[in-house]
Amino acid sequence: MRKLWALLLVLPLTACSGDVIRMTDSTWMVTNIYTSRDEPNVVSDLVVTQPTLDFGRSSLSGHTGCVPFQGLAEFSRDGEPSTAEEADYLTFTELEFDELTDRCQGQERLVHHRLVELLPGSFEINRTSDTEILLTSDVDELDRPSIRLVSWVMTE
Repeated sequence: MRKLWALLLVLPLTACSGDVIRMTDSTWMVTNIYTSRDEPNVVSDLVVTQPTLDFGRSSLSGHTGCVPFQGLAEFSRDGEPSTAEEADYLTFTELEFDELTDRCQGQERLVHHRLVELLPGSFEINRTSDTEILLTSDVDELDRPSIRLVSWVMTE
């Protein structure tokens, strides 16, 4: 009987393990910001307010860890407009960040400045797992900056 209960508990978990979180169905936490080999990750455990991104069909909103922001998001695949789910490329424009206050200090302020610098621009989209996305900046640099996002929503 115990084996039957254990099997019943495990089946729902394995049945859903392959569910991919759609970009527009989740709040995405910024877990890593890679800017150079010397500074591979500026989002540390010391950050009290986790930075987030929320994608709409053609928009973006989020929080830098210090202030909210919003803007436009243009998704494309092979140079043609596409849905967020099919996209391999993303461009952020018309980003507006709320005014930064003196209350934002330390690690949060560093993360805020990194996101304000990186987000206006274009990114290659790479799904590293069902619940992770790596946005790599489309710039002419050997070590291209990137932002790692992890879904706030768990697969069902």
